Amino acid sequence: MTEREQRQMAWLLTEGSEVFDFDTALEVVQQMPAEAEKILRMREARRRFAKESARLRERRRALIDDFG
Repeated sequence: MTEREQRQMAWLLTEGSEVFDFDTALEVVQQMPAEAEKILRMREARRRFAKESARLRERRRALIDDFG
């Protein structure tokens, strides 16, 4: 992984994180790249789950409105 790729991944780790600042994230990426990727995959899975859950709640509300 190039330095630029490491820095990009570190920025992704810091985005919305209450745990990582950039320097800490960069250190994680450099020393444990597999763990950094795992964290990013888990975040993305949580985002997809939250989005799907919201969609299903909205669908349920619409069905209740339509059919009481």
